[in-house]
Amino acid sequence: MSTVPRYRTPPFLPRKPTPDLGTQRISGERYYSPEFMQREWTHVWTKVWNLGPRAHDIPEPGDFITHELGKESFVFVRGDDNVIRGFFNVCQHRGNQLCQAPLGSVSHFQCPYHGWQWNIDGSLRQVADPQFFRQFDRGVPRDELALPPVKVALWGGWIWFNMDLAARSLEDYLGAIIPHLAPYEFEHWTLVDYRTFEFESNWKHAVDAFNESYHFLALHPQTAGWAEGYDAANELLGIHNRMHQMVGTVSVKGPLGDAPSPELKVMMKDWLQIDPETYTGTAKDVYLEVRRRKRAVQDDTYLPYRQMNDEQLSDLYHYTIFPNFILNIQPEFGFLFRVRPHAKDPERCYYDHFLMQYLPPGTPQPTYEHRCFAAGEAPDFFVAFENKLDRSAADVQTQDASNLEPIQRGCKSDSFKGAILGEQEIGVRHFHQVLDGFLSGARTA
Repeated sequence: MSTVPRYRTPPFLPRKPTPDLGTQRISGERYYSPEFMQREWTHVWTKVWNLGPRAHDIPEPGDFITHELGKESFVFVRGDDNVIRGFFNVCQHRGNQLCQAPLGSVSHFQCPYHGWQWNIDGSLRQVADPQFFRQFDRGVPRDELALPPVKVALWGGWIWFNMDLAARSLEDYLGAIIPHLAPYEFEHWTLVDYRTFEFESNWKHAVDAFNESYHFLALHPQTAGWAEGYDAANELLGIHNRMHQMVGTVSVKGPLGDAPSPELKVMMKDWLQIDPETYTGTAKDVYLEVRRRKRAVQDDTYLPYRQMNDEQLSDLYHYTIFPNFILNIQPEFGFLFRVRPHAKDPERCYYDHFLMQYLPPGTPQPTYEHRCFAAGEAPDFFVAFENKLDRSAADVQTQDASNLEPIQRGCKSDSFKGAILGEQEIGVRHFHQVLDGFLSGARTA
């Protein structure tokens, strides 16, 4: 049984006033300019806390895993002291990529090119035939040749890293995110599947797509029969933000009949664990039945229902952690997204999609294959996840992905004068203003 934590997530309702962030257009150039991409690398990616791999993937001393972000490769390794450290994955002899396997276990690192070696704490272990280097006549400069480190912290079961060794702590960077998400107990969640998609789109278009609900009725009309995504509440949390989507109801912009729609019946059975044939309430009130059932078992389940407010029991809470980590979560499971910039092309990005669950204690780690799809070859999300993703959720994400390449092409048009954002898109405006703050130096991580 879960105990009440130190923190409880504030509910969205009653809604807070929408802050006034102005009405300026958002230029299209920032989505395709190589110069803008370079400024982002210098002032954002190398300064913020970035989401890396799961700590679970390297459970034993000597276990390592690599991670790519933009032009850089990193290696994270669990030391003999059980501390996870991170380094730039680069041999300090000739610049070869040091670890060329995605993960493994080693007693030390050895460059496959010339055989230079490093200990797993990053210190230099051995230079092959140092007598051939006049530079080493007075001894090998071991400190100079150590693997360059990155700052590492753990939160929510994830490895986070920052290329700026002088950056403030991860706790300070996340701010309100930590108490907001503490009731979910992410450290106990399990990664059950993981896919990476390459899209012909700038990374910010993908983040924008998950930062507003204004597009729901046009791009996701089927959701009106099982959720209220129209005009979702959006709150700003420092440099981050969150949105609220009611699930198990019907939209005020959709069919308002009392009987659950076919789509809602499927969701009730497959997602909400309610038999639609025996349910006697109205379509708009299914969420209330979900809350009632979860409250009834909150003292007899491993799931953290007792720690949740009523909204969390039935609805989707959606968090965007600046700059590129997005969470759609309920107490039992979550769809988590990480968007990474391409190494060279501002008009491409990588979209990492994680399926996570809070499984019963003692459940064996599920096996999965991390599959990657190149631009243009990804099937719909339901097929890509081999039926592990709920059909209704898969369709929404397929629709979101389908819009990324067209908006990338359109934003380069000479006729496009910049994005006009309404109040329902306050999360998008906030994200770009935070980004601009980093670019100008007014904000630091």
